[in-house]
Amino acid sequence: MSAWLAFGAAALILATAASALLVRHRGPVHLLVLLLAAAACAIVAVTLRLTLGPGALPERLWLLSVLVLLPTALVLYPDDRPPAGLGWAAPAVVAAAGGVAVLDAGRWTAGDLSVFVAYLLVLAVQWWRYEHSDAAVRRALQWLSLGAVPGPVLAVLASFALPQQPAAVLHLAAWAVLVACLYLGLSAPAVRDVRAMALSIAVHAITTLLVVSVFAGIVAAVEVIAGGPVDFSPGALGLVAAACAIGYAPFARLFRQVLELLLFGARSDPIRAASQVGERLGEDPVPALRALREALVLPYAALLDDAGHPIAVSGRPGESVVRRALTPGHLEIGLRPGQLTLLRGDDQVIAVLAPALAQLMQARELRAALQTSRAAVVAAVEEERRRLRRDLHDGLGPRLTGLAYASDAARNILHRDPERAAELLAGVRAEAGEAIVEVRRLVEGLRPPSLDQVGLEQTIRQHARHVLGADGRPMTVDVHVTGPLPGLGAAVEVTAYRIVVEALTNAARHSAGRHADVVLRLDGAAALTIEVRDDGETGKAWIPGYGLTSMRERAEMLGGTLTADAGLVLARLPLSPTGELRT
Repeated sequence: MSAWLAFGAAALILATAASALLVRHRGPVHLLVLLLAAAACAIVAVTLRLTLGPGALPERLWLLSVLVLLPTALVLYPDDRPPAGLGWAAPAVVAAAGGVAVLDAGRWTAGDLSVFVAYLLVLAVQWWRYEHSDAAVRRALQWLSLGAVPGPVLAVLASFALPQQPAAVLHLAAWAVLVACLYLGLSAPAVRDVRAMALSIAVHAITTLLVVSVFAGIVAAVEVIAGGPVDFSPGALGLVAAACAIGYAPFARLFRQVLELLLFGARSDPIRAASQVGERLGEDPVPALRALREALVLPYAALLDDAGHPIAVSGRPGESVVRRALTPGHLEIGLRPGQLTLLRGDDQVIAVLAPALAQLMQARELRAALQTSRAAVVAAVEEERRRLRRDLHDGLGPRLTGLAYASDAARNILHRDPERAAELLAGVRAEAGEAIVEVRRLVEGLRPPSLDQVGLEQTIRQHARHVLGADGRPMTVDVHVTGPLPGLGAAVEVTAYRIVVEALTNAARHSAGRHADVVLRLDGAAALTIEVRDDGETGKAWIPGYGLTSMRERAEMLGGTLTADAGLVLARLPLSPTGELRT
């Protein structure tokens, strides 16, 4: 009677799950209808058996549910189609085998032979489907195997070793697990890695069986030695159980390694794998990724930047990949066929290697930034050389050529026309003066002489006295230095001066303000901060032009920063012990 109650409860669970799938997920209709029909037949059979007692009708309805409807539904699991290559012959054979048992229940159900045959047929058909399906179908079939293999096997074993009522409870638990796995395989097959779960279940089941066997063996050995049954005290049994339990963890670890070897192939020890990968870490991360794949037997490994673009790749991605954040970037790992997550040993290796891989990513980013900065420096230097060449060629060059021609003409006519020669020499003198002015302008363009004569503060104050607004009226500029400036390097002085001059020029030309403040202050011994603020319009954002770009490039050439908005320019220039650019 208890067995029939368990079967009825299992049928109710199956009906509930199938109804939920049919209503919520609108999954494979034929499969779910067959499951509902199997549950309905089982419920009717259990009801008749409990109310009317033993009879042919309840038995045949139960066999129709268990041997025809349910196996046929499982053959169509999970996509509502027969297996590729077998066609509808597979469900037809399964249904026919169950139908024979229904028609001739006495012969075929003896010793549960028909149940065993239906079970083997379903396993064979789904094994064929697994070998000829894609990754999504395989995940669902893995859930089916998780519910259809361990539970029934344990239930059958329990029926031989336990009384009827505990065995019925185990049968109900096996049915509930099967229904739950069917539900997850159809609704959320990727929620967990089935192979990892099956591995853990198998490891703990084998280890538990071993520990119990050792315990029973010790007790039996003591009774054999004593020559008869021994009345063990609870303390003695506790000591024996504790001694057996000590071996649980090491044996579980051993069984896990053996099963992982059978399922996933030979893999290196996590510490050895991490050391192998660490030995190959260098500027080129591909050898390290290749070593990681070889050590963990992975099909694919790649380093990605923060945007997801590949930086280094080894292998090809398989059915599933996982990512681990490195900050910056990500490590992408291709899982072995059938896996949804990394195994524990693999995670240990990744955890050990993650800091080194993150440092490698940071080093690559810094190297790329350094290359960009060097390219900007080279471009700025070449632009400055081009400007000097243009100024010398177009300005000072023609002027000096004119001086040479005028001096030659004065020498040629000196004896014939002294007055004309004197006029030419006067012109030469005037042109030479203008050439001197041009040379000074070029020199000041490279570095204002006043920086060497009076220093940065006084040079800025001198320039501030001559700033004119867009309307030609003088602009009031106050210069504030929060403390004495030490001996700054030439690069820092020139950059600071050029930034201040350009910021004041922008304020005078493009704002309606009449006053500006320039603040220079040292942030300890680390940097010089420059702040230029005017009282003009601040409602409109600045549009970057040549002047703003020039200021930013000058600051970045020294490794500094510059931000600008309407009415404010803020720059920070790092200092080395000599005030020069650090390399």
